[in-house]
Amino acid sequence: MIRKKGFVLTYIYLCIGLGLFAQPLVSGFSSDFHTRLARIDSNTLNLRNKLYPKTDAGNLNVYGFEPNEIPVYSDSIYAFRLSLLEMEIPMDYNQQVRAYIDLYANRKRNLISKVLTTSKFYFPIFEEVFDRENVPMEFKYLAVIESALNQRAISPVGAAGLWQFMAPTGRMYGLKSDSYIDDRKDIIKSTEAAVKYFKNSYRLYNDWLLVIASYNCGPGNVNKAIKRAGGSKNIWEIMPYLPRETRGYVPAFIAAAYVMNYASEHNIFPSEDEPYFHLDTVHVDNKMSIEKLAMALGTTSEEIKQYNPSLKRGVIPFNTEGTVLTLPYHHAVKVAALRHDSSFNNKLDANLMAMNRSSSSSKEIGSDKIIYKVKSGDYLAKIAKKYDVSVAELKKWNKKTIKGNKVSKGQKLTIYPNRA
Repeated sequence: MIRKKGFVLTYIYLCIGLGLFAQPLVSGFSSDFHTRLARIDSNTLNLRNKLYPKTDAGNLNVYGFEPNEIPVYSDSIYAFRLSLLEMEIPMDYNQQVRAYIDLYANRKRNLISKVLTTSKFYFPIFEEVFDRENVPMEFKYLAVIESALNQRAISPVGAAGLWQFMAPTGRMYGLKSDSYIDDRKDIIKSTEAAVKYFKNSYRLYNDWLLVIASYNCGPGNVNKAIKRAGGSKNIWEIMPYLPRETRGYVPAFIAAAYVMNYASEHNIFPSEDEPYFHLDTVHVDNKMSIEKLAMALGTTSEEIKQYNPSLKRGVIPFNTEGTVLTLPYHHAVKVAALRHDSSFNNKLDANLMAMNRSSSSSKEIGSDKIIYKVKSGDYLAKIAKKYDVSVAELKKWNKKTIKGNKVSKGQKLTIYPNRA
């Protein structure tokens, strides 16, 4: 079954409960199935657009800043704004925090702009886990300074994923890392592991800022700093005794919280690119080829890997608990409709053959086609989403033009947006 990431899928569950997916699936997905799926998909996306309306810099620039203007404020304003944030973790202000605010709001403006965009996807997932486990919501800003919300991030010393777990520490908190899968790059599992660390550390210190410091340098170094500071558990008093790289960690966290909440006051807005479709997760029990699944779903193995960086090879490994895949919503629903079928792989094969038959008898070259000129910032998934086609179709229509999975500015693509 599809795992929930918010109440949007409640509507889908109701539809499933009413039998909308009860049609027999003998030779792939029937046309009636696709009709019902399209109707649900359309209604769900309309609801999502109301919940999360798209905005642009023009709408957010309520202060009327010039395009390249970099506002600078006084210490009293920074301190006042931090005091307005209703957070469980103390948001103290000092010159160390100011230095990191200047870093994020000035030299790393472009990075913050990208993080504002990706946070629309990651933060709701984090918040669901944090709410369930009763830890402060502001821990989501820790992932900003750990990985800049890059699920594929790998540090020079081998820490990986959104929360930058080292492999031994990850295993301590239940994150598998082997030849086939790396749970440190799994959104849900890595977030749940980070929460376990936060809660264990809080039992030691009863102070969230010390928890954050220990996340960077380990409890042993924090304990040494407390001892050298005469037993004080005030983060600012023990700061001089922490390892050098940890002394800026808590100030960076507070600065990240500030900038993410007051980005528009600094003339920083989400980037225009929308890199994520409406995604959901689904359990898969069967070991299978990613390429086979991609072909059956009408997408590419590259797209599946893009949303599932924890998969290290070309297969989805067997797991007694099931492997959780992140997929665009319409693909997740298709997989969910079949996952309890004992002949899951046979059904995928049947759907693949049906898709190939439909594709071979589809529109003729030259009918209802458009020529699209690739713009700066375009990528295959973005173009496919714009015209409601699949990446696989784009590549099929442009075999001589598209090399690999990249397109270049100025490149011309043939697209058939009005599919039968």
